[in-house]
Amino acid sequence: MRRGLFGGTFDPPHVGHLMIAEVARETLSLDVVEFIPARQPPHKLCIRHTPARDRLALVQTAIESFTSFQVSQVEILRDGPSYTFNTVSYFRETFPNDELWWLVGADMLNDFPNWHRADELSQMITLVAAPRPHFDLQLEARQFCERFPGANVVCLDMPELDIASTWIRERLRKGLRIDPLLPRDVYEQIVSEGLYLD
Repeated sequence: MRRGLFGGTFDPPHVGHLMIAEVARETLSLDVVEFIPARQPPHKLCIRHTPARDRLALVQTAIESFTSFQVSQVEILRDGPSYTFNTVSYFRETFPNDELWWLVGADMLNDFPNWHRADELSQMITLVAAPRPHFDLQLEARQFCERFPGANVVCLDMPELDIASTWIRERLRKGLRIDPLLPRDVYEQIVSEGLYLD
């Protein structure tokens, strides 16, 4: 099986996340894309997040209409920081015959040297990178492969989707409309449960 892995905070999941996953699925003929909400993102340890159970439920709602998308609780159920190295190791052990890809934004290629066990991780999985504002995707991919010889990066051919979850949360707290950037069912779930109001 060809399996894409898409980790993130997803606080909340928005249309940009869904489009990156769908373009990756199309580009690589993936059988499935696993959305993996982080319980405790290592690079955001000082930031307060929406409870993991709520973000997991929002992701489950967001992907309902995509038959090739699934959600994994592997990081939600694991204590401590949600290191990508541990998650990739889990999928390698659980699905030893699968081809695995890890979806990231161009900004994460730039930050990758700071990731937990980055050298080992770079050889364990092929990265699939989406364009991000203020980052030259081709340059970031080239520099990444120079920094990590033997690593592989696939660059997605798609527009930069400059949608920030932080901005979405701010507008929700202010009671301003944000529904065009969220799947309708996700927006309705946020409103009905009173998320992002404090």
